[in-house]
Amino acid sequence: MNRSILKPIIAGVLIGAALFFIPFFVLRVVTVVLIVGLLFRLFGRRSWGPGNRRQERFTRFADKVRNMTDEEYAQFKERFQYGCGGHRNTTAAQ
Repeated sequence: MNRSILKPIIAGVLIGAALFFIPFFVLRVVTVVLIVGLLFRLFGRRSWGPGNRRQERFTRFADKVRNMTDEEYAQFKERFQYGCGGHRNTTAAQ
């Protein structure tokens, strides 16, 4: 009888200790993941340096507009007169 009571008591103590200590470990893991993610975001290759794709894309677009003929430029201005959508917002004018 002593042995049958002892097993549930030990199991309960182990489960209770696990439920008590797991949030501390999870909080530490989440904190480390957030810090590492922040470091990659701040010092990652995509944000600055020779791999800056935004600057390259803007430079290509500017070169394309500079090299347009007068007819192409007039068509470009007419096409993007109202922004990227290509159509005027009629609800704002009313």
